[in-house]
Amino acid sequence: MPIVMVMSIMKRLQIPIDDQERSRFRAAARRAGLPLAEWARRQLREKADEVLGAPLDPREALALLEALEAPVGPVETMIEESVSGRYRRRKA
Repeated sequence: MPIVMVMSIMKRLQIPIDDQERSRFRAAARRAGLPLAEWARRQLREKADEVLGAPLDPREALALLEALEAPVGPVETMIEESVSGRYRRRKA
């Protein structure tokens, strides 16, 4: 049986903080039972979700698209209909 490993490339984010902030953040991380880096990542993700909205999973995204009830069809057909509609308006 093959072993599959999913790896993502992590980037480092450096944020200058003073000693007092570092102490407070470390205490909060300790209270949460997390390493400081993981605590900080979770806080940043939570704030980003608050500001931007949580990312949708693929099923949620498809449900939103279906709710639009937009016309759907093969790309070629939709292009042909779009172009023919434009030309009809110009002639009128």
